[in-house]
Amino acid sequence: MLSFAVFGHELIKVTKENDESIVNNVLGCVYKPLNIKQKNGEYFQLNKGTCSKLLNCKCEITKEIQRGAATEIVISNAEKYFSDHVVHLFIPSLIEDFLENMRTHILCDTTISEIKKEELLLLANKNHLAKFVSSVFLYVINKPNTKKYIHHVKNNLPQKNEYFSGRIDQLQTIEEIFTNDKIDSVSISQTISGLGGIGKTQLSIEYAYRYMYKYSSCVWFVNAENDESTYNYFLDFAKCFKLPLPKEYTTQDLKRVVNKWFGENQNWLLILDNIENIDTINGYLPESIKGNILLTTRNKRISFGKPFSLDVFSEKEAIAFLKRRLSDDNQLKLEHYYYEDFEENCSKLVSRLGSLPLALEQAAAYIREVRCSLEKYLSLLAQSGVEAFQDSYATPKYYEHIVTNTWLISFKALDESSQQLMNLCAYMAPDRIPISFFVKSKDKLPMPLKRDLSEILTTNRIVTSLRTYSLVSGTSEFINIHRLVQEVVRNSHKL
Repeated sequence: MLSFAVFGHELIKVTKENDESIVNNVLGCVYKPLNIKQKNGEYFQLNKGTCSKLLNCKCEITKEIQRGAATEIVISNAEKYFSDHVVHLFIPSLIEDFLENMRTHILCDTTISEIKKEELLLLANKNHLAKFVSSVFLYVINKPNTKKYIHHVKNNLPQKNEYFSGRIDQLQTIEEIFTNDKIDSVSISQTISGLGGIGKTQLSIEYAYRYMYKYSSCVWFVNAENDESTYNYFLDFAKCFKLPLPKEYTTQDLKRVVNKWFGENQNWLLILDNIENIDTINGYLPESIKGNILLTTRNKRISFGKPFSLDVFSEKEAIAFLKRRLSDDNQLKLEHYYYEDFEENCSKLVSRLGSLPLALEQAAAYIREVRCSLEKYLSLLAQSGVEAFQDSYATPKYYEHIVTNTWLISFKALDESSQQLMNLCAYMAPDRIPISFFVKSKDKLPMPLKRDLSEILTTNRIVTSLRTYSLVSGTSEFINIHRLVQEVVRNSHKL
């Protein structure tokens, strides 16, 4: 991850300056334009210990420095400052090494948006050296060092996904909604919906880790799939915060004390994961919410806060994820891939799996464990189809269900007519399947689908039912369905 520590160490290598000297030289970009001085009239200097901590990610840049680095006077003077005070320290023979190292850090950093990467990489050459160095500094100085908050903020978050890639725009959008779309003093809640396996839970967990520094009271994760799991997670919460439950407490007692805590405290984040029915969380939350709630669901009919739909990876995100999954770290050196065909076949595999995060995770898990080539894995998919995901070597590391199971759960929740329509759609071209085709052919279809397609009202109901659980997308006139969903449905017909 591109951090102040990484940036500082690269500057030290290329200048041969010591930790204290280079850190103060760089931070002068903020202090001097803002004329921040000590009582003796000298420009502000960090001591050796603080400089060392900054370069080892053991303390965050102070809020004053962050605010200063975002002001217009600093931004407009940054290039000249680095040209006058830092770039001249570079050892000429090491400049190309520095630029190459920085390009690698930027390219491999999955926390940088594609737009920002392009902006920084465009400047990564000798002709724009001062502007490049100042741009990188202004970027990293405003990224909070959140590592220390993971240990100090009370939380029960699941393990961080070490392979999380992409989704930068989505993470930023979630944060902007929480920050900018507040009504009076009530923070909004967000509902992330999308196809099973699209990464809703992973996105919410990643958001919590990245923005934990904003939530001083707590960050709490609740598996809210049913009443029992919701109860257990909130009971753990009550025990963690020593809430005053009576000796012989009931569910209502638990709801009362949890509700009271969330009503009286601020700056908290609550993740309600995989909700199927909004009644599951009734009673636990106060009417006036003083924190943020992130809710994930497959059920698009759940109305809670501001809706936020999640789609599959872009091709770039999918390829970056595969590289990360088959590498030891963010350098993306593919240490766990033993063939020369990655660049040739990665786009083919991404296309074959429809850029679905869970399918890519299972594919990468299998490839890494079995040590087969992408070409061989594509042959396996051609031969075995979605049955390949059921192999023990394809077990996903950070997902609860495998591809085949996650959709069958939603499929079983459909009424009979919707299931019958889904079965038919599984054998058609996946995009823009016309509803009119089924209506015109209804006399050849089984009951109750035949009956329900006879009227517009019931036709709309069964099509909407498919969208409700994110199994398809589209409108009342056309259906779009993921190719892998089709395969899973077709495969279920063999059982």
